[in-house]
This record gives sequence, C-alpha cells and structure tokens, in this order.
Amino acid sequence: MSRPCRWVRGFELWSTPRQVLLYVLIVDAAALAASVATTGMLPVTATDWTRLAVLFGCAIAHVEGSRRIERTRKLTAGTGPFVDGLTPWHWCAVLVLPASLASVLVIALQSYVWFRVWRGRRPLYRWVFSAATVLLATQASALVLAEAPGPHPGIPLGWIGLGFVIAAAVLRWLINYALILGAILASSPDLRASQLLSKFTEQIVEAGAMAFGLAAAGLLEFDVRLLVVGMVGGLIAFHRTLLLGQFRDDARTDGKTGLHTPAWWHQIATSALQRATATRMSAGVLMLDLDHFKRVNDAHGHVAGDLVLRAVADAITEAVRSYDAACRWGGEEFAVLLPEVTTTELRSIAERILRQVRALVVDITADDTADTVDDLTISIGGALYPSPAITDLTELQVAADTALYDAKHAGRDRVHLAGEHVSPPAPNPREAPGQDHRPL
Repeated sequence: MSRPCRWVRGFELWSTPRQVLLYVLIVDAAALAASVATTGMLPVTATDWTRLAVLFGCAIAHVEGSRRIERTRKLTAGTGPFVDGLTPWHWCAVLVLPASLASVLVIALQSYVWFRVWRGRRPLYRWVFSAATVLLATQASALVLAEAPGPHPGIPLGWIGLGFVIAAAVLRWLINYALILGAILASSPDLRASQLLSKFTEQIVEAGAMAFGLAAAGLLEFDVRLLVVGMVGGLIAFHRTLLLGQFRDDARTDGKTGLHTPAWWHQIATSALQRATATRMSAGVLMLDLDHFKRVNDAHGHVAGDLVLRAVADAITEAVRSYDAACRWGGEEFAVLLPEVTTTELRSIAERILRQVRALVVDITADDTADTVDDLTISIGGALYPSPAITDLTELQVAADTALYDAKHAGRDRVHLAGEHVSPPAPNPREAPGQDHRPL
C-alpha cells in the first residue's frame, strides 16, 4: 500500500461509529456541492477581493487576541453546540461578499484556527465537518439575501431589507445549530435532552456575534443606520455576558492562590467530561499535595505559608497548558483538569510541575526579618478518562487521588499515574536519613 493511502486510512474518521461516519460524509458532500453550485452566481470584483483581505486580517487579529478565552470557554461549553468567535466574520462575509468568496473566508479561517489555536490536536475530520456546517449555512443565507431589495452583495435597503437580514441570520443559525446537534446525537444517542440544552442560553452570544458582523458590514458599506442597529444588538449581548462574569468572578476564584475554587473547578470538569464523552475524546486529572507543608507553617508562620501556596499555584499555572483548569482543592492540595490529553502528555505536564516546584525560591519578610523557602517538593497523582475502571468524574478523581497516595507512599516528590506499578520507597536527598516517610 502506498504511503498516501496509509496516511488516509489512518484518519480517526474511519474508526468512528458507522452512523457518525455516514452523517459526517453526507454533510461534507452537501457543503462541497453547495459551494460549487454558488461559485458562479455573482462576478467577483477587485473591491470584493479587497474586502475579503480586510475581513481575513481583522479575523486573524481577533483569533490571536482571544485564543486563551476561546480555550477556556470550551472547557465549560457542555455537550451542546459550541458558539465560537468566528461568527461575526463569517456573517459579515455573507452580507458584503459574493457567496464564493464568503466560502473562501470560511475555509481559510477554519484552517487557521485548527492549526493556530488547537495546533492540529483535534481530529481533522471534526474541523472539516465544522467548516462544512458553516458553508451550508453560508450558502443558504446568501440565497435569502439575494432576494432582498438593494444591491447584492451588500446590505439590503430599508426595513424590508433588515427583515431579510434577520431571516437570513436566523436561517444561518438554525442550519448550523441543527447540523452540529445532529452530529452530537449520532455520536452519543444516549445523551439526555437536558444535557444537550443545558447551555442553550449561551446562544445569545451567537445573536450578539451576528450583530457585530452586521456592524462590520455597515462599516464596509458606510450605512450608519444599520451600523447602529448592529452595534446596539451586539452591545446588549456583550454587556450581559460581562455583567454575569463580574458577579461570578468572586465565587470562582480562590482568594489565596488565584486559582479556581473547588466548586467552580468541579463544574468545569463536569462539562469537560460530558464533552469528552460526546466527542469521544480524552481528559485527565492531576491531584497534587505539597510535601511537608506543615513544616513551613511551623517554621515561618501562616503568612509565609500563604505566600508559599501562592508561589506553588503560580508554578502550576506556568507549567500547565493555557486551556487546562487548576484549582486549590483544600489546604495544600491542588487539582488540575487537562482536556484532550494522552497518557504521555499527562505525565510530561505533571513532571514539569514537579520541576517548577523544586525550583521555587519564595522570599518571606516578616517582623523586619527576611528569609527564604527553597526546599519545596510536591507529590502528584494522575488518571486518564476514559479507561476501563473510570466512567465519570468521581471515579476519575478517586483514581487520581489514589495515585497521589501511592506517590507519597513511595517517597514523595514524584509522579504516579493510575494503573502504573508502585515503586518501593526510595531515599530522598532532600530528607535526612531515617526520616519518617508516611504521608502527612
């Protein structure tokens, strides 16, 4: 078999359930056919190419400025369709570009995000399918706008034209939402309606995104009235999101470390595991315990202990990926959720945390005296979902916590993953000979 054939046969798409494979291929084929069919509907002018370049440049700047936000939002997205940040640019392209160039923008942006934001970590067929749903929605809404009064491409004229804009926007959203929902149901037919619709209220973000897209189109067309309509709708959705975020910040953040609180982390982890189940992806959890932390409090006081906890939290944050979620579990214990991670990556990240904590030097000033703490170590246990003995978040945490106990029992300052052989205790050069090795 030739090398290209082996590469194609290695696609994860072929290992998906048959109903998912059939559904994905049908949607992809329909998107390709629709894009080809609308290619010659309108001539492409130099102005159209200029607008395409402007939109693509603005979209790239937006993507680069919101990469961490998008990854964090993905953690709490639940199992339903996820509202990404590309909608304003896709929608603006439908309004001001011929359908063929709007399709070019969709493909270019989806490809850029796959390589740049997720670095090719997600299966390619998922991103192709996502692009296909947007392409179908784009072609359908372009057909509606073609019947509106006024120029096309261009923003339709008057209130009747605005009605066409709203109808096309609703149709675009409905097609995209329904196709994604169908894929989720094909992958996980046992999901309950409450799980699929638990985050449905976040679709208001999609409405706000389309309003911003209309405003961007208005800027290109210099139609002030429609620009105001778009900005008002966008600002309402935007400020609603910000207001909710302000109320939730205090409840989600641990005051001593700046990490997530256990309750908020548990909510993130629950959503992440639901999405992992629905999309047949993996997720890992690390449980961490700072070794001999009581000695720090006894020797330097509780204020110094708080400084050490903050330094360890910063070290954990620096060592994990930008879209992982860390919390202070309690006392000197921490937990980290790592979506879409392999066993090798789980160990690599855990060992990076280990090295970061070993390298810490915490300056402590109290009562006009200065001191440092520089002999810190941490024990880490980890577990991966899915695995034969782990089917939910509780079992995942129990497995990681058991692995943490094994790491401490084996001598502390080490990583142990669930399912690995437990090595016998080894002498720790940081500890005096004969020192008790029982976990604190």
